[in-house]
Amino acid sequence: MAETQKRIEALDSQKAKLATGMVLNNFHLEGVGYYHAAARDFFPHPYGFEQDGKWYVNGVWQARPGPDGVADSRPTPEALKKVEAALEKEQQLLAGQSGGARSSGGGFGMGNALLMYWMLSGNRGFFSPGNGFRQASTQVPQWQGNVESQRSAVASHAAANPGYQRLVNQSRASGQPVVSGQSVRGGFGSSASRSSGGGSGGFSSGS
Repeated sequence: MAETQKRIEALDSQKAKLATGMVLNNFHLEGVGYYHAAARDFFPHPYGFEQDGKWYVNGVWQARPGPDGVADSRPTPEALKKVEAALEKEQQLLAGQSGGARSSGGGFGMGNALLMYWMLSGNRGFFSPGNGFRQASTQVPQWQGNVESQRSAVASHAAANPGYQRLVNQSRASGQPVVSGQSVRGGFGSSASRSSGGGSGGFSSGS
């Protein structure tokens, strides 16, 4: 349940930024990659990823780390086409699973599809939308409704378990995740919170 809450809060914070069309350096989309803001494109490794004495910066390996504090940028039309192709594939995966948007845990699903849709929507004047974007437009109300259902489930769980929010606040302060089995009466590990094991729709990671 704590993981579900974390993902919902992340979606809330990302929506406004993506709606402007601008994307943070190292923003990650499942099925697309990591965004390197200076290159305005997505790549398979994070910006600044280090391996064997080399650093991955703007799609190439180099001998020195890249600069810090890279400013947000707007993806190129080609990068946006990558996002739209991934969005179209994501919709096919969702449609092929029982329960539709309630399936596909781990964020690679309904939540990820919303992130891609918001990014494309914020950049509509900078590329030519295709079938992936147009089809997603009809699915967005369902995806957002699923988010609100999960938000209500989190609120109900918090109301029924006074210690839940305390653990969440401790997790934020310490940087350590809340894990299944932590002591919350009627909470983690109980039948009321199986979502921590992957049953809460498109957000649970199963851990």
